[in-house]
Amino acid sequence: MKRKSKVWVWTGSAVVLLGFGALIAASLYLFDMAIARDTDTFELYAGEEYNHVDEEVETMMELIEKGEAWLSQQEVEILEQVTDDGLTLYGRYIKNEQETDKLALLLHGYRGVSDQMGLAGALYAEQGFDLFIPDARAHGKSEGNFIGFGWPDRLDQINWLEKLIIEKGINQIVLHGESMGAATALMTAGEDKLPQQVKAVVADSPYTSVEDELSHQLENLFNVPSFPFIQLGSIITQIQAGYSFEEASALKQVKRNTPPLFLIHGDQDDLVPTYMSEELYAQATGETKLWIVSGADHVAAKFEKPEEYKERVLRFVHQYLD
Repeated sequence: MKRKSKVWVWTGSAVVLLGFGALIAASLYLFDMAIARDTDTFELYAGEEYNHVDEEVETMMELIEKGEAWLSQQEVEILEQVTDDGLTLYGRYIKNEQETDKLALLLHGYRGVSDQMGLAGALYAEQGFDLFIPDARAHGKSEGNFIGFGWPDRLDQINWLEKLIIEKGINQIVLHGESMGAATALMTAGEDKLPQQVKAVVADSPYTSVEDELSHQLENLFNVPSFPFIQLGSIITQIQAGYSFEEASALKQVKRNTPPLFLIHGDQDDLVPTYMSEELYAQATGETKLWIVSGADHVAAKFEKPEEYKERVLRFVHQYLD
């Protein structure tokens, strides 16, 4: 081979290697940004940030604080479980003043904590439900280095449900989740081992799959193409966290035998686009209802139309519980 040809070969190889290295570095950055619990990088968008204060935002913040204050005043019992992969998870059990066999299991969103489920907790407690509010793996007080986006979490919920049924005598259960918690509830609902005591599922602003949601965030919110970063990030997540973006799908789970589902979504949701609930509704094989809320942003139906939200949720739930 001539000297000039060798130079071109080596130069081309170096460019390919540098390009591949850059792709791997970017995909590792995506993993660290989205999946790692403790990250120094810019985090994926986890909810609305308000740089101004108006009457609507003040009302929303007042309601959030009201929910947190209500939850802080409840007498709680801390429950824990050790997962199959060795993590200790924690959750708060709140017994209703009335004797009951009904329970609402409330699931918070991405990079959130169980404190944020106070409004939903008060809603169900007023209806005579016991409550269980866990911190998801890699959130709050629960252990874990990697966020599961609902997929490994679905098995954590099965374990919680079995524990609650045995230890607390619970016979009628509602799963109620918001955002990542909503997707977790749907993923849990499609499991073969779901206890028959789960009678209904309320999913507020769920995504169809982790692949779809991360692709949306990269493309629509950050103007970054999803290919090949999502695919490489999925491989890294499989190695590090034990699951892939492709398999972590609420859409696949709702095609299985599930309890009745109630999907809620705002038509102004930029974080988890409204079409995702519409697609879940179209693909679900069991009894499913969909409410698209005009003017509502991400998980904001309860702020935009609080009385209608309460009425619709309770009407749905009470159809399936004694």
